[in-house]
Amino acid sequence: MFKLSFYQRDIAVITLNVTAKKQNWLNRETLYYLNALVTQLANWPLRGLIFISGKENSFVQGFSLLGLEQKSHAELTDFSQLSRDLMDKIQTLPFSSVCAVQGSCFGLGLELALSCDYRLAADDMETRFSMPQVKSGLLPFAGGCHLLPQQIGLKQGLLMMLSGNKISARHALAKGLVDEIVPKAVLFQVACRYLCGEAQSAVQKAKGGYHRLLAKGENIRWLRRYLIEQAEQQIWLKSFDHYPATNAILNLFKQQQESRASAVSTRFADLFVDKTSTALRRMERTNREMRHQYHDLQRDSKIRKVAVLGSGFMGAGIAYITAARAGLPVRIKDINPDGVQKALRLSYLLLQKEVDQGHLPYGKLLQKIYLISGGERFIGKQAADIVIEAVYEDLALKQNLIEESENYYDEKTIFASNTLTLSIAAIASKAQRPQNVIGIHYFTPVSQRRMVEIIPHETTSPDTVAKAISLVIEQGQVPLLVKDSPGFFINRIMIPYLLEAFYCLLDGEAVGTIDRALQEFGFKNGPLAMIDEMGLDILVKALPQLERTFGARFSPPPKVDYLLRNERKGRKNRRGFYLYHSRSGDRTQVDKSIYQVLEVVAENNLEPEQIVRRCILMLLNEAAYCAQEAVITNLNEGNVASVLGMFFPEFRGGIYAYIDEIGAATIVAELELMVELHGERFRPCEWLLLKAAQQQQTA
Repeated sequence: MFKLSFYQRDIAVITLNVTAKKQNWLNRETLYYLNALVTQLANWPLRGLIFISGKENSFVQGFSLLGLEQKSHAELTDFSQLSRDLMDKIQTLPFSSVCAVQGSCFGLGLELALSCDYRLAADDMETRFSMPQVKSGLLPFAGGCHLLPQQIGLKQGLLMMLSGNKISARHALAKGLVDEIVPKAVLFQVACRYLCGEAQSAVQKAKGGYHRLLAKGENIRWLRRYLIEQAEQQIWLKSFDHYPATNAILNLFKQQQESRASAVSTRFADLFVDKTSTALRRMERTNREMRHQYHDLQRDSKIRKVAVLGSGFMGAGIAYITAARAGLPVRIKDINPDGVQKALRLSYLLLQKEVDQGHLPYGKLLQKIYLISGGERFIGKQAADIVIEAVYEDLALKQNLIEESENYYDEKTIFASNTLTLSIAAIASKAQRPQNVIGIHYFTPVSQRRMVEIIPHETTSPDTVAKAISLVIEQGQVPLLVKDSPGFFINRIMIPYLLEAFYCLLDGEAVGTIDRALQEFGFKNGPLAMIDEMGLDILVKALPQLERTFGARFSPPPKVDYLLRNERKGRKNRRGFYLYHSRSGDRTQVDKSIYQVLEVVAENNLEPEQIVRRCILMLLNEAAYCAQEAVITNLNEGNVASVLGMFFPEFRGGIYAYIDEIGAATIVAELELMVELHGERFRPCEWLLLKAAQQQQTA
């Protein structure tokens, strides 16, 4: 777990290096032994102590909660107190301590760093800091609630704890979280200089005046209350009171108990046994299991070069994540040269955004943008491991692209189709090498939607599947193997949900009212805003095939063609249910002319709960159909996919966990009521009916 060594005999060095793991995940045993070691070191004649990692790009990834799952409330409280005792001992050592961070420093790792006298960070993109316990439904349990605001200020500390967001080393320096950024190669040497009194950072010099003044000011009652309220308002807009950990952290500060170990430990134990934290932790475990499973499936497949056919919004996004995240050269081919230029510009703007946020040096931006090239035709004999087409939903067009690519590229090149509704087997039916054809289905916007569906057909080779998974993982996305069926999984469950929101709009509900209702349920964006992101034209184009296969659940709603004739394509042409900034493309406000186009009056006769019920029932019923048809083979993976792919509220544990929580019998009863009110599209799935019958038998 770690080793103790000495530098110049009087500087102790604790190197964190958890064996058999790529990253340093601490556990109860680590804390127990560290506590015992620090107790002994306090009695030794030392000049100082350095904490450093033996792993590249991982100081501390986090704390493994698995060992706490079966613990009682009292045992959880004692564990939190043990963790706090360790941090207190580090703070009260009779000599100085330095934490030299290279790589991820998250959760308990950051609490450990805050307990030291100095914090140094390596000057690279991999070094990042966060206090993400709230994302597991918990709070910092080892002193972070007190130490973080003490170091960077009350409001900034609260926002960092309440959001769980990661910040770069440079942002950490700007906030005063670290004392200095140094090149990775000399990180240890600079740490030794701090202990020898040969170095003092600008942050440390400022602590004498500014930090004392800041701490004194934040203890003024009215100012403290104002800062807490500001942080609360900023976070509430995103959490809608669904996360108990958010309220627990805020209440600690409102009651001025953040520095009281007993209060923090009790709240930690309360949260750990709460159903929200249980659901979030289960989601995290499934997510990790999926990553390990798909890492094994990719074998030793290496991707060296990628080609993208089509320079639209989707093709540009695929090119961006290939260059920016995978670091692979990618060439875009499109018959429209202007489209290629737009794709290059979009990639540049996304990279520039990373530079502005401090996640990417400008020199790296130039390196990555040079990885992307493009043109209107094939030039010379090109080599590509994977060719991804991202063109219109036209079977003949996609088949022609395969034929053209097979004549141009090497016989080992994989051809991947980014299709929404077309059968991968049908696309591969005209191929010379159908074993090399596979579906890789990205979601728009590609840079934000982490889930990617991998769709093999019956004769797709294992090597093709492995290469597709390898590419998706290198792009920083999460792969999901699904059945070759129209709509696949994520869009299959999402489209009936989106269509029902449109029905609510036709029934006289305002755009903002509909979206707000579903956001309060827990979605990141409302369904009509999601249609704008997807593109109404793309959605409607997918419906005929889905309706032919699955029936009334996918029938185009009345008047949808009114919007198509009015060119309401959403964000991509700045006109949809919402208005968008002409340059940045950011959503601004509801486009009130939408009611005139649809010839409806926004009367808002439904309660928000009624809107939520209609939309969510369509979503749950379609998820049940997918389980019945084995579109996915693992319902736990379906839970993760629903959260990452369509932003189903993660605190509800994913879509199938929510079905179990509500109960099939209740869902069936609600669906049958909706059939009477709104028609056959609400007819309950046989899978749900069977579960409901089983539930009633065991009741």
